[in-house]
Amino acid sequence: MDTDRTTRGRRRDASSGRLVVAGCVAVLTAGAVAAVPGTVASAGADCPALYALGVQGTGESSPDAAPTTDTGMLSTVFRPLLANAGDIVAREYIPYEASFGGATSGGSAPYAQSVAGGLDRLRDRAREITQRCSSTRLALVGYSQGANVVSMFAQDIGSGGTGVPADRVAAVALFADPTRNPGASVFPGAPDKQRPDPAPGTSGGAVAAIPVVTQSPVAGGGIGPQRDLAANFGSLTGRVATFCVPADLACDAPDNAPVLRAVANIAGQSELSGGDPVASLSSIAQALAFTAIKTATAVVNEDIQGQSLSELSITPKKSLSRRIAEASDPRTPVDVNAAVRALMKVGTIGLNAVVTVARTMLTPSNIAELTAVGLSDPAVALALFGQKLAGAVVQLVPPATSNRLVQQAFQVVTDNVTDNSDLLNTATWVRYWDTIQRHTAYGSTPVAANGETAVQYVADWFAAAAKDIAGAGQAVGK
Repeated sequence: MDTDRTTRGRRRDASSGRLVVAGCVAVLTAGAVAAVPGTVASAGADCPALYALGVQGTGESSPDAAPTTDTGMLSTVFRPLLANAGDIVAREYIPYEASFGGATSGGSAPYAQSVAGGLDRLRDRAREITQRCSSTRLALVGYSQGANVVSMFAQDIGSGGTGVPADRVAAVALFADPTRNPGASVFPGAPDKQRPDPAPGTSGGAVAAIPVVTQSPVAGGGIGPQRDLAANFGSLTGRVATFCVPADLACDAPDNAPVLRAVANIAGQSELSGGDPVASLSSIAQALAFTAIKTATAVVNEDIQGQSLSELSITPKKSLSRRIAEASDPRTPVDVNAAVRALMKVGTIGLNAVVTVARTMLTPSNIAELTAVGLSDPAVALALFGQKLAGAVVQLVPPATSNRLVQQAFQVVTDNVTDNSDLLNTATWVRYWDTIQRHTAYGSTPVAANGETAVQYVADWFAAAAKDIAGAGQAVGK
């Protein structure tokens, strides 16, 4: 994840180093886009036709960052936007942690906490603007970790779940989005669309004049939690564009690799401190512990059937690696009631096993035999007790049950290998060898018929939307 660069793995040897690229694109690319010297441009009227809000990637912002100082990757969108549209637009960057648990310069907040904080700040600022300026429309743009924030906000708007009406949002652009649905088109939910829909209530003449998008969808998906992946954006569909450079692991991670997503999620909950390794290990251990508890609860309650060892059956509804990936999402709560049910289920199986052994052991003949031998030779009685116990234990799991469990266990392993097949494919990692460079290639990779890059295209799109809104006379300076 920036995800942001996305998976937050750690480095070790060659093969895990590739996972680290998958897991740490965020860390390695943080700050890779050179900062443009800060300039504070005029925002024009207090209530312009279009108000653009940007959320930067990992390491490109901080809670006290100046909202109108152009730095980082999104400055390559906002500077030409201001030059093209002038005073009918205003722009701000949302200040937030933009951190990866201390793995980059700046804050030490874990990625998941950083994203949540950015979402709160973006939501609050968007509400302030729309409430103060009744006719101003919003444009939202995010890069990497910032795209995670913007995507989640846009999904909420599209489903009617925020205080910002969908018709107040003119455009949404995402670069290197960790929530990108596998194989999603540039305009998610509208695979045949070649240019964005116009802002609501406008003729759309200027937007209709921008070039068509020619970039083909990439097969992979975002490295973010499964629950965040966006198949479409509800009522915003058609006005949301997600740009993903092929082999950028933030948005084009292999689909058949849930373990990779689990690594990203666990790293995203961890706080890393160069000055306090014990605290770092404690943070990682806590994330792993909660993941283990949630995984075990789901497996026992949903995948294991039977009340005794002889009845035991394993029928997974999902592979173990997918369960781990889901459980590793920090927003998945520990269900105490479900955990208690799982413990009761395991306890019932154990109790039934004890009862089975007791019934076999504590027969009148066995008791008489053990008593007679024990009175004359306690050592021999102990050995005899062991023989009787071994015979009783054998009855717990009949041979047919044992063979069935072996076959089911083999199937569990097979399912996990199949689910993570992309991780075992050499071609997969050859494709991702330069993922760090690709994560910062949104200003150099053409996406449109006229050769424009993604950042150029979005700048022109936002400017066109602003002109349509201003031309419709829908912005008032109040």
